[in-house]
Amino acid sequence: MVGRVGASASDGDGVGSALAAASARAPGGPAGAPGAGEGGRGPDWKQAAASTGNASTVVILYRTSSLREIIATSTKIGDPPGMRSHLIHARALPRGVALVVLLAVGACDPAPPPPVAEPPLVDALFDRARQGDAEALEWLLAAAEYGRVDVQYRMARMLLEGAGVSQDSTGLAWLVRAAEQGHPESLALLRSVAQEGDAEVRFRLARMYRRGDGVARGDSAAVEWLRAAAALGHAQARHDLGLLHLTGEGVAPSDSAAAEWFLAAAEAGHAGAQDQLGLLYLRGEGVAQSEAEALRWFRAAAQQGHARAQSHLGQAHATGWGVQPNPAEAVRWFRAAAEQGDVTAQYNLGYMYDLGLGTPRNLGESVHWIRAAAQRGYADAQYYLATEYMQSDPVSRYAWLFLAAEQGHDEAGQVRDDLRRRLTPDQVRRALEVSAELLAPLSAESRRRQ
Repeated sequence: MVGRVGASASDGDGVGSALAAASARAPGGPAGAPGAGEGGRGPDWKQAAASTGNASTVVILYRTSSLREIIATSTKIGDPPGMRSHLIHARALPRGVALVVLLAVGACDPAPPPPVAEPPLVDALFDRARQGDAEALEWLLAAAEYGRVDVQYRMARMLLEGAGVSQDSTGLAWLVRAAEQGHPESLALLRSVAQEGDAEVRFRLARMYRRGDGVARGDSAAVEWLRAAAALGHAQARHDLGLLHLTGEGVAPSDSAAAEWFLAAAEAGHAGAQDQLGLLYLRGEGVAQSEAEALRWFRAAAQQGHARAQSHLGQAHATGWGVQPNPAEAVRWFRAAAEQGDVTAQYNLGYMYDLGLGTPRNLGESVHWIRAAAQRGYADAQYYLATEYMQSDPVSRYAWLFLAAEQGHDEAGQVRDDLRRRLTPDQVRRALEVSAELLAPLSAESRRRQ
């Protein structure tokens, strides 16, 4: 037994309110704790501890069916005799104790951690983890998931170095998470690993500079690290360099340079790069125009499940560019892409159902897919839905026309203006209310994508 078993607030030790509350959340709570009077009720040690304002003591309350134990230890003046030894050498770290340790240091609480020094407790858990204690490692992972940047950094080093645990590549993920929060030691270690020739770390650093996560945002630094990763064969880095050359972000715009980077990534099997390369061949941008090459790369990406490439293949089979027209094959590819949420494919699949192309005519399926695209903000689908399926509902028709016109759909604007002259002011008001309701989820999705 460590500390003074049965110590309570009446002894004058006191704990901070956040730590007292943490103890109260422990399994079993403080009911019947030593010092309690009749019926398990005694002095309100939690309130008394909180009122002292003294954060020099952590109370760890652990309860089993046969034992209630309070271990008191200082976290402000250092590691008291016996506490560290107890946590390190106990045969097992009870889950209740571990939980309250983490609650006490703020690792499992949505509120900000209490302003107390907790290194001895964290140190003890790391000591246990290095000796192979799976439960100590589990709770440290919980603290890291909560956002404790210091724990993330130490967890990263332990896993990357295999210090007492199996060497694990997830250590890199923890190192990146800590660095993205501006943790200087994590950022320094990340740069060191990158300079030693780790392609993935170079790519992660590039992404941090592009987003400004934990570092000052800088296009030139991002491009430098992307090139360093690409030089080691990192396919995503090559793909991203291709995109940058298309947009001119941090580099001189160049379709030919974009095509070179997309080709390098595509040959390594990157589906997104294969789709992008197909588009360049289709348009003749940066490469000689070739429908055959475009189809080859679209097919390579589509066979990996890339939704936009599947949609492109559907369009090829529907219109006959590069292949013989095949409506049934078009429907197959449109469906594959539509089921993954590609709005162009959803609209085209609905159109095929409406006209009975490559599939039996089915108005129910047509409305389903065109509405799905319209609800995702696809202007052509919004216009089609309004003009083909809303003839008997002028309010809904006006609402969809309004949304399409707001996106610059010229025909929708003309039809909307003509319809408005035939609606009452109340109908227009209700239509605008419907438009606002339809627009709300679109705005939410747009914010999620940013």
